[in-house]
Amino acid sequence: MFVAKTTSGFSHEERVQEIKGNASTNEILKTPSEHHGIQRNLGFSNFLEGWLTPWNTYEETEDKAPRVPLLRITPAFFKREVRFNYLYIDDEHHGAADVNEFAFALELPLTLRLKLDIESKLLHVNTVEDSDNVGFGDTRLALRAMLFENNTVSLSTGSVINIPTGDADRELGEEITTLGQQLACWIDLGHRISLHTFLGVDVPTGGNDKDDADMEFLYGAAVSKTFTVYENRVLHGITPFLELNGHKGFGLDEGKQYFTDLLPGVRWDLCHELYVLAGYEVPLNGSEEFDKRAWFSIIKDF
Repeated sequence: MFVAKTTSGFSHEERVQEIKGNASTNEILKTPSEHHGIQRNLGFSNFLEGWLTPWNTYEETEDKAPRVPLLRITPAFFKREVRFNYLYIDDEHHGAADVNEFAFALELPLTLRLKLDIESKLLHVNTVEDSDNVGFGDTRLALRAMLFENNTVSLSTGSVINIPTGDADRELGEEITTLGQQLACWIDLGHRISLHTFLGVDVPTGGNDKDDADMEFLYGAAVSKTFTVYENRVLHGITPFLELNGHKGFGLDEGKQYFTDLLPGVRWDLCHELYVLAGYEVPLNGSEEFDKRAWFSIIKDF
């Protein structure tokens, strides 16, 4: 037999359904703190709701695709996590340098509708003149808003500012402040397969170096498939994925406008909400923006 319990969230739009199977006659109901997330119903019809509602984790079941952040593409959904990224870039900027990038990011949902992202970088740049530069890179801040979300779709937008905290003379930063606007979507395709899409623009607003593009149009798409690992106390799941990311610069020479990169990778879900990701990125259109990139990431949810 089973017992189903349903509780209401804000304006009866959020529901938590908990099912407990029990072969005995003792029927046990879980307390609200024991559930594994909430089902969301955030739409345009109730757009004024959810802005002050505390964020909670997503409900996950065996027949739904989990909302899994990948390596480079901006996620449409909200996660509360800290992330460490290591990125090795071979022959960046037409072979001018090899770069080791260490990034630290905090993703902090404020409510069901709002999230704050903070990312800072530490760079080690080995230039073609064989000089080593080490220091902090640029800092990025983003405020994201959830436009629409239910069990199978997340659609969010974000306002991003890139602050030039890195020393451009030592090739640790761009020395240009940019403002951006982004739109991201996540869709559950069934069979635990997810589609991630992303569009955005970056506009320089100040700085000394104006040789870059007047505006960057950003785009990306990715597909991921999650496999659950049963009877393993350490490894809970594996998610292979394939990302396609790119950008188009306006105001550059014709031969320098298009950049498209392919990033296959895999994510391992470990115990205690700890995740490890690895990937290998190569350019597709023969550009000399970089030769290859190797990605490694550790994520901890909290």
